[in-house]
This record gives sequence, structure tokens and C-alpha cells, in this order.
Amino acid sequence: MRFILAAGRSRGKRAQQASGSGAKGQRIERSMGKRVGMQKLSRFAREEHGSELAEFAMTAWLLFLLLFGVYQWGYALYAYHFVTYAAEQGSRYAEVHGHTWSEYETENCSSSAPPSFTMAYGCTASAGDIQNYVQSLSTGAIKQSNVTINETSTYLWPGTTPDCSSGCSACTTTNSQGCFVKVTVSYTFNFLPFLKITAMTMSATSENVILQ
Repeated sequence: MRFILAAGRSRGKRAQQASGSGAKGQRIERSMGKRVGMQKLSRFAREEHGSELAEFAMTAWLLFLLLFGVYQWGYALYAYHFVTYAAEQGSRYAEVHGHTWSEYETENCSSSAPPSFTMAYGCTASAGDIQNYVQSLSTGAIKQSNVTINETSTYLWPGTTPDCSSGCSACTTTNSQGCFVKVTVSYTFNFLPFLKITAMTMSATSENVILQ
């Protein structure tokens, strides 16, 4: 009888120990599971795969804006150089198409606006002829309709000679040989040509003495 009771108590202790070790094992497993989960989360937070794409997306618009600004600035410089060149060429055209261009006959050039402009010789240039010639110089990047000159006759042909003091009228015929001709070319430049948000007017002036 004693042996049976002792065996029962021994089995009870082993059962308690087994249940205790089982609960302890479960607690250890749960703790390890939490630790593994935290380690995975930490590794995920430190993961850098794909970060380059996100950084490029955040900075690419600045790069594109810079490149667009460089393009627009270069385009503006090109337009300004064209305006200067057009003013010089316009005054040269006028200096050889004055009132005394032909010794035997005087007729107006009566040129057509671009793209139908053709160079005429043996004729006297009007303000419209000078503007048509200047507009014909424009290339693809320059909009012809935005190129204009000051067509006021008293501005184009002030009626003075190089040795004439300020305010005097030395030329009976203002566009005759030996008198000044002054050509001012203006161009409306759009920094954003497709949106037309801003515009800037560029101008240049060239003055020459009429040769004939």
C-alpha cells in the first residue's frame, strides 16, 4: 500500500514538473517569437533596397528644372544676338537703298513680307521694306511675327549728317546720300513659349550713313 502511494506521489510530482516545464517552454517560445519579430522589423527598417529610386523621384524635378532653365537662358542669349545682328543688317540694307540709290531713276522697292520677300535692287527702301528684310533674316527658332522695327519716318531718317550738331536739319531729303539712317529692331521673347506666362522685349539699334 505504501509503495502504491509513494508511486502515485512520484507520478504526480513528475506530472507537475512536466506541466511546469511545458508552460516554461511555451513562455520561452513566445519570447523567442517576439525577439525574432523585432529582429525582422529592425532589418526591414534598415533595408536600403529601392531607396535610390525614391531619392531620384524626390530630386529629379530639380534636375529637370535646372536643365530647362539652362535651355531657356541659352535661347534668350540666341534671341538677343539675333536682334543685334538684325539691327545691323537692317541699317546696312537701308544705307544702300536710299533716295539716290539710282542716278537715273527712283522707285520704291515695294517688297513683300516673308516668306515671300525677295531682295530688290535699284530702288528706294521704305520703312515697310526695311521691316520685311529684317523679318526675312529670322530662322526657325525666331518667330517672324515677333520681330518689328520702329517704322516712324522721322525716327528712321532723322535728317541729319555726321557733322550736323544736335537738333539741326541738314538733309532736305531725309533718306538721301550722306544722311543718317537709324534702325531699331525689337523682339518679344517668351521664356515659356508654350504657356506664354512671361515675356520680355529685346531691342537693339544700329545707325549708319546712307551711301546711295
